[in-house]
Amino acid sequence: MRVHSGRTPWWLRAWIARSLVFAVLLAGGAYWLGRTQGQAAGAPLPVLGQAPDYTFTNQLGQPVRSAQFSGKVQVVTFLFPYCTTVCPLIAAHLTNFMRQEVLPTDLADRVQLVAFNVDPAHTGPPEMRAFLAQYGWDPHDLHWQYLVGDPQAVRRVVTQGFLVDYRRASGEADRQPLPGDIVPVQPEVENALARRAHVDYDIVHNDVIELVDPQGRIRKFYTSGDTVGPDRLARDVRALLGLNAPGAGHG
Repeated sequence: MRVHSGRTPWWLRAWIARSLVFAVLLAGGAYWLGRTQGQAAGAPLPVLGQAPDYTFTNQLGQPVRSAQFSGKVQVVTFLFPYCTTVCPLIAAHLTNFMRQEVLPTDLADRVQLVAFNVDPAHTGPPEMRAFLAQYGWDPHDLHWQYLVGDPQAVRRVVTQGFLVDYRRASGEADRQPLPGDIVPVQPEVENALARRAHVDYDIVHNDVIELVDPQGRIRKFYTSGDTVGPDRLARDVRALLGLNAPGAGHG
């Protein structure tokens, strides 16, 4: 599971170790066990846990309850509005997914994008709307709900419910690698919102995408969300809905 920062991709070795242990022990083991044993035999995607309940606010300032998504497959991700590395790539990929694989098809009313703002203390609906618009999504289209709330409530839902760790990094001490650290090369993506705000901090977090089934159960972790293509997402979403891929035969 990769970890990235919103701007300059430096982080402390101790935080990486803690984050990886957290994610791998609580989620990765179940994921890989299900993938190697269940999917190899043609079984459905394994149940990895129950998605959390919450009531938050979306990019339009409207209240949103998790129960509203019952009966749909949720594609869940975690975004920092001032990010200049992986978050914009994930947003662009998910926009393409919706335009190519969902909205023109029979999935249009059965798939919900859900993003959680991992900077709830410093950004809210205005920044969330601007972020979505910059990377191709009309923020008034509620097929994508970008959510924010009380920082403690967001942390509980994201870290305990979806098993995604994040932290604020500020100052040069947080941004400099320690001796022996392996620092992955990450893209720098233009973010006009971040440039205008002159932010002096990053949000370091796991860049995952998760699938939640119509019964509210977490069924899949994609551990590098920026590399997941629209066709792969569509295939797994259709599997959770019990649908064949377009053009597939009925067996």
